[in-house]
Amino acid sequence: MGERITSLILIIRRLPIFRIFQRTLGMLMPIAIIGSYFKLLRDAVFSPDSFIYNILNFDETMPDKIWYAGSFICNGFVRVTFGLFGLYAAYFAARYTARLYHKDSTLAGMTAVMVIMFCAYANNVGNKLGNKSMFSSSVLQINALLLALLIGYAVGEIFHWLGKNRQPVEFEHVHRVRARAWNALLPASVSIIAGMILGIIIYELQIKILSSSTFKELVIQIQSSNNLLEIIPLAFVVMLLSWIGIGYPLTSLSTATALTSGVATDNLSYALKHGGSWNVPYKFLGSSLVYPYGAMGGASVVLALIVIILLSHQNKETENIAKANLLPVAFNSTWGFMIGMPIILNPVLFLPIVLIPVINIIIASIAIFLHIITPCVYPVLKGTPGILISFFGSNGNWSNLVFSMCLFILDILMLIPISLLGQRIERKLKAYEYEKGQESA
Repeated sequence: MGERITSLILIIRRLPIFRIFQRTLGMLMPIAIIGSYFKLLRDAVFSPDSFIYNILNFDETMPDKIWYAGSFICNGFVRVTFGLFGLYAAYFAARYTARLYHKDSTLAGMTAVMVIMFCAYANNVGNKLGNKSMFSSSVLQINALLLALLIGYAVGEIFHWLGKNRQPVEFEHVHRVRARAWNALLPASVSIIAGMILGIIIYELQIKILSSSTFKELVIQIQSSNNLLEIIPLAFVVMLLSWIGIGYPLTSLSTATALTSGVATDNLSYALKHGGSWNVPYKFLGSSLVYPYGAMGGASVVLALIVIILLSHQNKETENIAKANLLPVAFNSTWGFMIGMPIILNPVLFLPIVLIPVINIIIASIAIFLHIITPCVYPVLKGTPGILISFFGSNGNWSNLVFSMCLFILDILMLIPISLLGQRIERKLKAYEYEKGQESA
């Protein structure tokens, strides 16, 4: 059975589209890590409602000039990394696709940039209430990574079928460059026409493509539901979307936004009135289960995987990626590791990403039913480490903290066999890539 699973995953990973996506995400790893650190600083330090800001009382101890400068720098770098991540992804996806088929990779990448920028423009103009600047479009943000990868791949495939073969040379004379640009005119034109059609569809139908508003109903349904039979499949969908590179639902499942629902307000009012949340009217509220226990702020599976890598010393390169991302992931800034590993669109990690949070929710529901832990009804500061969310969300209940730690250890144990499978597949993939390289040489 294990060999069959390994063989199936190997077949999937060897597909051109997966090879291209993995290379693209690997190239974008430094940008994602830099963005993760600035997001950590913005959410946990330079926000008045953040964890470290309030713990260290920066309102009194930090000079205003430093705070404003730090906030300006962090917001700026989050915008130029995560806010424009789709731009970089489309470029490299198109480039690696064209390179795979020995076509002009540079011009394919630039064509993909034009296509995704037009789609971003159409998305914002079609949204009458939104910012008209294409640079603020949700299409370009890291939470819409899947769309950017698909646009880049589609442009690369057009160059594959319509472009002329090109062998890289050490030095290109201007005449050769001009001929190269002329040869790319046909596939570039077809790509732009296809992008134009997609942009017109977005504009005419006013589709809010891959934005937080698109998934607003899904998030509200999870947060306000008290029915486990509804919460569990919806949580599965959210984690599935996160795995394929659509992060808006998971990002929106924060405690701060969850507390605005009527049922959450009822729970909080009851807890404040009775001095505890043991017997709140809605014990199995989605906002009290998914964010504190299922996802642990979005970092449960990601942090567990980092711990396994650091303890096993399986590979120096992978270990360095884990070390670089340990701090931001601990404070729920996970994009650097999800892209650097990569976790996104990695078939090996599909099941743990979508199933472990669901298992966590079921176990937490049983613990609440048995009065082992209390429901999380209190507001939690932005940037609170994932393992501590249930502790602060229950107003400092120690049983919740111990339970979260035990749940995290269980997540690690469930991930160990998956990690071993991943190591075996990576070794076989490296051997396969080496053989392909020898054949092409």
